[in-house]
Amino acid sequence: MILAVLALPFLAFSCDTRSSVVTRSRETASFSVDMTVVKDYSAGTNIVEVNLDRDGIPFSGATITVGGRTVPSMGGGLYFADSPIFQISSGLNQVTFASPDDSYSKSITIEMPDSFAVTTVSPRYNSNADDVTVRWSGSDGATGYVFAVATEDHYTDGTFPLKKILQASNTTFVVPDTTFEDFAGDPVYAVYYIYVIAFNEGFGPYSGIRFALPEGLPRRAISDPSGFLQYGTTAPLDSIIVRQFAPH
Repeated sequence: MILAVLALPFLAFSCDTRSSVVTRSRETASFSVDMTVVKDYSAGTNIVEVNLDRDGIPFSGATITVGGRTVPSMGGGLYFADSPIFQISSGLNQVTFASPDDSYSKSITIEMPDSFAVTTVSPRYNSNADDVTVRWSGSDGATGYVFAVATEDHYTDGTFPLKKILQASNTTFVVPDTTFEDFAGDPVYAVYYIYVIAFNEGFGPYSGIRFALPEGLPRRAISDPSGFLQYGTTAPLDSIIVRQFAPH
Protein backbone atom coordinates (compact mmCIF):
# COMPACT_ATOMS: atom_id res chain seq x y z
CA MET A 1 0.00 0.00 0.00
CA ILE A 2 2.89 2.36 0.81
CA LEU A 3 4.32 1.75 -2.68
CA ALA A 4 0.94 2.48 -4.27
CA VAL A 5 0.65 5.80 -2.40
CA LEU A 6 4.16 6.81 -3.38
CA ALA A 7 3.36 6.02 -7.03
CA LEU A 8 0.36 8.42 -7.22
CA PRO A 9 2.40 11.64 -7.78
CA PHE A 10 4.27 9.96 -10.60
CA LEU A 11 1.02 8.88 -12.25
CA ALA A 12 -0.40 12.40 -11.94
CA PHE A 13 2.79 13.87 -13.41
CA SER A 14 2.61 11.39 -16.29
CA CYS A 15 -1.01 12.38 -17.06
CA ASP A 16 -0.13 16.10 -16.97
CA THR A 17 2.75 15.47 -19.37
CA ARG A 18 0.50 13.77 -21.92
CA SER A 19 -2.06 16.60 -21.63
CA SER A 20 0.57 19.25 -22.28
CA VAL A 21 1.81 17.38 -25.36
CA VAL A 22 -1.74 17.40 -26.78
CA THR A 23 -2.04 21.15 -26.11
CA ARG A 24 1.25 21.88 -27.88
CA SER A 25 0.10 19.82 -30.86
CA ARG A 26 -3.15 21.79 -31.10
CA GLU A 27 -1.32 25.10 -30.87
CA THR A 28 0.75 24.18 -33.92
CA ALA A 29 -2.25 23.39 -36.16
CA SER A 30 -1.77 24.66 -39.69
CA PHE A 31 -4.53 26.71 -41.34
CA SER A 32 -5.03 27.51 -45.04
CA VAL A 33 -7.58 29.82 -46.60
CA ASP A 34 -9.06 30.94 -49.91
CA MET A 35 -11.10 34.12 -49.38
CA THR A 36 -13.01 36.52 -51.65
CA VAL A 37 -14.62 39.78 -50.51
CA VAL A 38 -16.80 41.87 -52.87
CA LYS A 39 -18.70 45.12 -52.52
CA ASP A 40 -21.15 44.60 -55.37
CA TYR A 41 -22.91 47.82 -56.32
CA SER A 42 -24.40 46.17 -59.41
CA ALA A 43 -26.44 43.75 -57.26
CA GLY A 44 -26.65 45.97 -54.14
CA THR A 45 -24.99 43.44 -51.85
CA ASN A 46 -21.78 42.57 -50.02
CA ILE A 47 -20.26 39.13 -50.43
CA VAL A 48 -17.73 37.26 -48.30
CA GLU A 49 -16.79 33.73 -49.33
CA VAL A 50 -14.15 31.78 -47.37
CA ASN A 51 -12.91 28.20 -47.58
CA LEU A 52 -10.82 27.29 -44.52
CA ASP A 53 -8.80 24.13 -43.87
CA ARG A 54 -7.15 22.98 -40.64
CA ASP A 55 -4.24 20.59 -41.24
CA GLY A 56 -5.55 20.04 -44.77
CA ILE A 57 -9.10 19.18 -43.68
CA PRO A 58 -12.12 21.54 -44.10
CA PHE A 59 -12.67 23.23 -40.75
CA SER A 60 -15.91 24.85 -39.58
CA GLY A 61 -15.00 25.61 -35.96
CA ALA A 62 -13.24 28.94 -36.55
CA THR A 63 -14.49 32.49 -36.08
CA ILE A 64 -13.83 34.70 -39.10
CA THR A 65 -14.58 38.42 -39.00
CA VAL A 66 -14.36 41.19 -41.61
CA GLY A 67 -14.40 44.71 -40.23
CA GLY A 68 -15.57 43.31 -36.88
CA ARG A 69 -18.53 41.42 -38.39
CA THR A 70 -18.64 37.63 -38.10
CA VAL A 71 -18.97 35.62 -41.31
CA PRO A 72 -21.48 32.76 -40.75
CA SER A 73 -20.16 29.20 -40.97
CA MET A 74 -22.05 27.07 -43.47
CA GLY A 75 -20.31 23.80 -42.58
CA GLY A 76 -17.76 21.87 -44.55
CA GLY A 77 -15.15 24.60 -44.09
CA LEU A 78 -17.26 27.20 -45.93
CA TYR A 79 -17.99 30.62 -44.39
CA PHE A 80 -20.36 32.76 -46.42
CA ALA A 81 -22.27 36.04 -46.32
CA ASP A 82 -24.28 37.63 -49.15
CA SER A 83 -26.31 40.53 -47.84
CA PRO A 84 -26.63 44.31 -48.13
CA ILE A 85 -26.69 44.51 -44.32
CA PHE A 86 -23.31 42.76 -43.95
CA GLN A 87 -21.50 46.07 -44.18
CA ILE A 88 -18.01 46.20 -45.65
CA SER A 89 -16.37 49.60 -45.54
CA SER A 90 -14.39 51.13 -48.38
CA GLY A 91 -10.74 51.49 -47.43
CA LEU A 92 -8.98 49.46 -44.74
CA ASN A 93 -10.74 46.47 -43.16
CA GLN A 94 -9.28 44.07 -40.63
CA VAL A 95 -9.86 40.37 -41.31
CA THR A 96 -9.40 37.99 -38.37
CA PHE A 97 -9.12 34.20 -38.40
CA ALA A 98 -9.46 32.63 -34.94
CA SER A 99 -9.75 29.11 -33.53
CA PRO A 100 -10.01 29.30 -29.72
CA ASP A 101 -9.55 25.53 -29.33
CA ASP A 102 -6.16 25.88 -31.01
CA SER A 103 -5.16 29.11 -29.25
CA TYR A 104 -4.95 30.56 -32.76
CA SER A 105 -5.74 34.11 -33.88
CA LYS A 106 -4.34 35.99 -36.85
CA SER A 107 -5.36 39.34 -38.35
CA ILE A 108 -4.72 40.71 -41.83
CA THR A 109 -5.66 44.09 -43.31
CA ILE A 110 -7.27 44.43 -46.74
CA GLU A 111 -8.02 47.65 -48.61
CA MET A 112 -11.39 47.67 -50.37
CA PRO A 113 -11.46 50.01 -53.40
CA ASP A 114 -13.88 52.92 -53.14
CA SER A 115 -17.23 53.11 -54.95
CA PHE A 116 -17.19 54.31 -58.58
CA ALA A 117 -19.39 54.27 -61.67
CA VAL A 118 -19.47 54.28 -65.45
CA THR A 119 -19.77 57.91 -66.62
CA THR A 120 -19.84 57.68 -70.44
CA VAL A 121 -21.15 55.13 -72.93
CA SER A 122 -20.85 56.50 -76.46
CA PRO A 123 -22.85 55.61 -78.41
CA ARG A 124 -25.14 53.88 -75.92
CA TYR A 125 -27.76 53.15 -78.62
CA ASN A 126 -25.61 51.55 -81.27
CA SER A 127 -27.56 51.02 -84.47
CA ASN A 128 -24.57 50.10 -86.65
CA ALA A 129 -22.63 47.83 -84.28
CA ASP A 130 -19.80 50.38 -84.20
CA ASP A 131 -16.99 50.79 -81.67
CA VAL A 132 -18.20 52.12 -78.30
CA THR A 133 -16.21 54.27 -75.86
CA VAL A 134 -16.75 53.53 -72.16
CA ARG A 135 -15.39 55.76 -69.35
CA TRP A 136 -15.68 55.40 -65.59
CA SER A 137 -14.91 57.66 -62.65
CA GLY A 138 -12.05 55.63 -61.20
CA SER A 139 -11.82 54.00 -57.77
CA ASP A 140 -9.51 55.10 -54.95
CA GLY A 141 -7.56 52.12 -53.66
CA ALA A 142 -7.70 50.17 -56.93
CA THR A 143 -4.53 48.55 -58.22
CA GLY A 144 -6.32 47.33 -61.34
CA TYR A 145 -9.67 46.80 -63.06
CA VAL A 146 -11.55 43.95 -64.65
CA PHE A 147 -13.52 45.25 -67.65
CA ALA A 148 -16.05 43.05 -69.43
CA VAL A 149 -18.88 43.38 -71.94
CA ALA A 150 -21.28 40.50 -72.57
CA THR A 151 -24.87 39.69 -73.46
CA GLU A 152 -27.01 37.82 -70.96
CA ASP A 153 -27.34 34.98 -73.48
CA HIS A 154 -23.72 34.82 -74.66
CA TYR A 155 -23.68 31.05 -74.07
CA THR A 156 -26.25 30.58 -76.84
CA ASP A 157 -26.33 33.66 -79.09
CA GLY A 158 -22.91 33.15 -80.67
CA THR A 159 -21.25 36.24 -79.19
CA PHE A 160 -17.95 36.17 -77.33
CA PRO A 161 -17.72 38.18 -74.09
CA LEU A 162 -15.01 40.84 -74.07
CA LYS A 163 -12.83 40.44 -70.93
CA LYS A 164 -9.81 42.57 -70.06
CA ILE A 165 -7.48 43.21 -67.12
CA LEU A 166 -6.57 46.92 -67.02
CA GLN A 167 -4.08 49.00 -65.05
CA ALA A 168 -5.36 51.31 -62.32
CA SER A 169 -4.47 54.30 -64.51
CA ASN A 170 -6.98 53.17 -67.16
CA THR A 171 -10.46 54.64 -66.84
CA THR A 172 -11.38 54.48 -70.55
CA PHE A 173 -11.79 51.55 -72.90
CA VAL A 174 -12.92 51.41 -76.54
CA VAL A 175 -15.09 48.35 -77.10
CA PRO A 176 -14.38 47.07 -80.65
CA ASP A 177 -17.27 46.49 -83.05
CA THR A 178 -16.41 42.78 -83.23
CA THR A 179 -17.77 42.43 -79.67
CA PHE A 180 -21.27 42.88 -81.15
CA GLU A 181 -20.89 40.08 -83.72
CA ASP A 182 -21.35 36.33 -83.62
CA PHE A 183 -18.77 33.73 -84.65
CA ALA A 184 -19.77 34.22 -88.32
CA GLY A 185 -19.17 37.98 -88.17
CA ASP A 186 -22.84 38.95 -88.27
CA PRO A 187 -24.23 41.62 -85.91
CA VAL A 188 -26.14 40.35 -82.89
CA TYR A 189 -28.80 42.84 -81.81
CA ALA A 190 -29.07 42.68 -78.04
CA VAL A 191 -28.33 44.41 -74.76
CA TYR A 192 -24.62 44.17 -73.92
CA TYR A 193 -23.94 44.59 -70.21
CA ILE A 194 -20.88 46.51 -69.01
CA TYR A 195 -19.07 45.12 -65.95
CA VAL A 196 -16.25 47.05 -64.27
CA ILE A 197 -14.58 45.72 -61.11
CA ALA A 198 -11.90 47.59 -59.16
CA PHE A 199 -9.57 45.28 -57.25
CA ASN A 200 -6.67 45.74 -54.85
CA GLU A 201 -3.74 43.29 -55.20
CA GLY A 202 -5.89 40.36 -56.27
CA PHE A 203 -9.30 39.19 -57.46
CA GLY A 204 -11.09 35.95 -58.31
CA PRO A 205 -14.48 34.35 -59.04
CA TYR A 206 -17.29 34.46 -56.50
CA SER A 207 -20.88 33.26 -56.11
CA GLY A 208 -23.25 35.29 -58.27
CA ILE A 209 -20.75 36.65 -60.77
CA ARG A 210 -22.41 36.88 -64.19
CA PHE A 211 -19.46 36.21 -66.48
CA ALA A 212 -16.24 34.21 -66.51
CA LEU A 213 -13.30 36.30 -65.35
CA PRO A 214 -10.29 36.78 -67.64
CA GLU A 215 -7.29 34.55 -67.10
CA GLY A 216 -4.16 35.94 -65.50
CA LEU A 217 -5.73 37.87 -62.62
CA PRO A 218 -3.33 38.43 -59.71
CA ARG A 219 -3.98 36.86 -56.30
CA ARG A 220 -2.72 38.16 -52.97
CA ALA A 221 -0.74 35.41 -51.27
CA ILE A 222 -0.54 35.26 -47.45
CA SER A 223 1.52 33.02 -45.18
CA ASP A 224 -0.43 32.62 -41.91
CA PRO A 225 -2.97 31.36 -42.54
CA SER A 226 -1.46 30.28 -45.82
CA GLY A 227 -3.46 30.86 -48.97
CA PHE A 228 -4.94 33.62 -51.07
CA LEU A 229 -7.13 36.69 -50.68
CA GLN A 230 -9.16 38.31 -53.47
CA TYR A 231 -11.17 41.48 -52.94
CA GLY A 232 -12.76 44.19 -55.04
CA THR A 233 -15.61 46.60 -55.70
CA THR A 234 -17.99 46.40 -58.67
CA ALA A 235 -19.46 49.48 -60.34
CA PRO A 236 -23.24 49.67 -60.86
CA LEU A 237 -24.22 47.73 -63.96
CA ASP A 238 -24.44 49.66 -67.24
CA SER A 239 -25.23 48.67 -70.82
CA ILE A 240 -24.86 49.15 -74.56
CA ILE A 241 -27.95 48.58 -76.69
CA VAL A 242 -27.21 47.34 -80.21
CA ARG A 243 -30.22 47.81 -82.49
CA GLN A 244 -30.82 47.11 -86.13
CA PHE A 245 -32.39 50.53 -86.61
CA ALA A 246 -31.75 53.87 -84.92
CA PRO A 247 -34.44 54.90 -82.37
CA HIS A 248 -36.91 57.53 -83.56
